[in-house]
Amino acid sequence: MRAALLPFVSAPRAPSEPPPQRGLALIAVLWIVAALSLSATGLIYSAKQEIRTAARQRSTVAANALADAALRLVLQQLVAEATPPTGRWTQASVEFAGAVINVQFHGLNGLIDINNAPPALLAALFQHAGNIPPGAAEALAAAVVEWRKRPGPAGRPVGFDAPEDLLQVPGFDYGLYARIQPLVSASLRGGGLVNPEAASVAVLTVLAQGNAALASQLSAARENSPQAMDSTQLNAAFKDSSAGRALRMVATVPLGEAVVLQRTWTVALGAPGATALPWRVLDQYHAIAAMPALPGVPATGPR
Repeated sequence: MRAALLPFVSAPRAPSEPPPQRGLALIAVLWIVAALSLSATGLIYSAKQEIRTAARQRSTVAANALADAALRLVLQQLVAEATPPTGRWTQASVEFAGAVINVQFHGLNGLIDINNAPPALLAALFQHAGNIPPGAAEALAAAVVEWRKRPGPAGRPVGFDAPEDLLQVPGFDYGLYARIQPLVSASLRGGGLVNPEAASVAVLTVLAQGNAALASQLSAARENSPQAMDSTQLNAAFKDSSAGRALRMVATVPLGEAVVLQRTWTVALGAPGATALPWRVLDQYHAIAAMPALPGVPATGPR
């Protein structure tokens, strides 16, 4: 008797294992590498920026030191001269520590005195140097006069302690202040008029009621001739011929690529301060600016 043949039945297979997660792991690794690369790039960029900032700060400190040295050398020369300075706009080149520094200096009354200038002169300043319309310039000049006349605790007018105090006047914005700041002073104690012999081209333009060509012509004639400037074409109501003992001095130190540092001092000669030097520095600041395009054009901006 033959045994019955049973059909072959295979044993049940175990559930198949999930495929390896190699693809996902590779993607995760790539993401981590990319994140680390971005982090490293950011750190490198930050380090480079810090190095550039430190280099700029070092250059600024060195340029300020050179400018201060040049200003002191010019002051020593002025004090040593037998005749007092006339206040006329003057330029000098000073060599110090292997650098050539240009120094411009002039009587402080070559600037417009915001504490004593008449309203018409202030309006001309705001219109021709501040680039605002005539009506708005006159209104702002009136506001400045009213502000400086405010009585203090002792009953006397408070006035302005520094040019930046103009920003407290209603309607005075920073853009206007930046445009007129190199042309004004709050340190004068005179009649509020301007000595054209000591004025920059920008201030001469104000005195010429916006005639920039006339201002440049007068400035060039002043530089090329020791004779007194022929200022008959300037507004007579804005002019003064006094000299004074206060100076505005600007030392210009190149920083490379048509950029300069301009160090500005306001100095009173014959007024020793705590240092016992024969001058007293009333104010000082510096600005980074483009190379002046024309001689006598102040490129200094706000501090």
